[in-house]
Amino acid sequence: MPAIPPSLDPYTQTSFQNAYVNGLSYSKLLRFKAGTPDVAPADNAMEPDLAKAMPEQKDNLTYVFTLKDNIKYHNVAPVNGRALTTEDIRYAFDRYINYEKSVHKSNLGFIDKIEVIDPKTIRFTTKAPYADLNFYLGGNLGVWISPKELAETADANTRMVGTGPFVHTDLQTGVSMSFKKHPDYFDKPYPYFDDVKAFGVTDLSKRVADFSAKSVDLSWLFLPEPRDQVKKNRPEAKFEQTQGIGGYIYMRTDKPPFNDKRVRQAISMGIDRQAISNAITKGEGVDDQLYFVGYPFARQVKDLPQAKYWQYNVAEAKKLLDAAGVSKIDAQWSHADVTAYGQEYLDVATLVQNQLKGLNINLTDNTQPYAQYISTTYQGNYDGVGHSPRAIAYWLDYITERFTMKPKRGRINLSYVNDPQLEDLMDKQRAQFNMTERLQTVKQIEELVAEQQYEIYFRTDTRTYFWDQAIQNYRPTAWFPYTHIMKTWRDTA
Repeated sequence: MPAIPPSLDPYTQTSFQNAYVNGLSYSKLLRFKAGTPDVAPADNAMEPDLAKAMPEQKDNLTYVFTLKDNIKYHNVAPVNGRALTTEDIRYAFDRYINYEKSVHKSNLGFIDKIEVIDPKTIRFTTKAPYADLNFYLGGNLGVWISPKELAETADANTRMVGTGPFVHTDLQTGVSMSFKKHPDYFDKPYPYFDDVKAFGVTDLSKRVADFSAKSVDLSWLFLPEPRDQVKKNRPEAKFEQTQGIGGYIYMRTDKPPFNDKRVRQAISMGIDRQAISNAITKGEGVDDQLYFVGYPFARQVKDLPQAKYWQYNVAEAKKLLDAAGVSKIDAQWSHADVTAYGQEYLDVATLVQNQLKGLNINLTDNTQPYAQYISTTYQGNYDGVGHSPRAIAYWLDYITERFTMKPKRGRINLSYVNDPQLEDLMDKQRAQFNMTERLQTVKQIEELVAEQQYEIYFRTDTRTYFWDQAIQNYRPTAWFPYTHIMKTWRDTA
């Protein structure tokens, strides 16, 4: 892993780092199928986790889940191996939706009510038709079932006690986390491994060295340069090469000068994306947009009517700034430190900041410790410009958390977008269960956001994951939970 998360509490954290380890010790109603050789890394298909089957749907508002048999919490304090019931499910979602420190309230705003029918049956009712309910409940944000006995204590920051395949046994802050097999795990014959240890390694050279020396069995992603080093050092290792989603910058579009779309368009045209790829990823990658271009339904940027805003064109960018009456911009650029996303992330920031000086845009770098960044800037508490990687979303309605202001700002509407036309389109696609019809609405959203440049996207990259040749039934995924490790084993023959 790139780092050990600063807090393990699923109710108050929104980091991908949490999702990795939450997936080892906690469970959800549904889970990703991805993680085995027969499923593509970016396949977002779901399978039952705590649920016995996919939910019964009598209409487009009601979903009834029945739990599997013999689901027990880990046999450690404070739950001591007690049985999980639907009351635990109800409690968890109530906390995600209503707890004052929850960071998942807006995402779960589609839920109207949750009713416990009996200890093994629970009914979810949505406020309006919501086509993504199954994908969201099987995802990695605001869905892990952490018991009340732990959730309401300070221990929730440093311990995980759930019903997942592995029992969390140790945390070495900033260094590693250890797990052992949950002997009473409800989904037999999993897990196969007796012990799992995750290391948080910020130093890229150490990550290369650790895998090269066979000190670890599975690697975190490598971009092209370290990828080629690992291939040279471990030619026998298994690997999977995937297209990675591009990072982006966000701006306070509710304040001058970023409230003028011409300024945002100019900034986008002032970025030489190809030069950045040449410097960071050996030139690999293509321009990215709101809907990750790796999705089968998404258009490549070159095919968008607004493709010109991705083209590096300083002369045209200056014309846009002149038309907006903006001759100079002085602002702060806030982003996380190297511990979260790696040196390449910081290098991109430096390159873009230098490029934009050509437009007389001077961005003062504000590098924040990851815990500070994720709890302040990434919650919308910043001025000027922010910079972040993106995760490949597993539900189509992820755009709502990026752009809604109804009934309040979405979790990562970090650009403070308030656009009635966009709100209407998001409402429309959210209720479209017919995928052909929904994708027509998606195209409208693609073009609107491309025109407005509410977020400015960079380019994709090439991400390669390695694992030891003795590791069987494993494949990396585009999704964050490490739950699928339970299906993996080591061939000792």
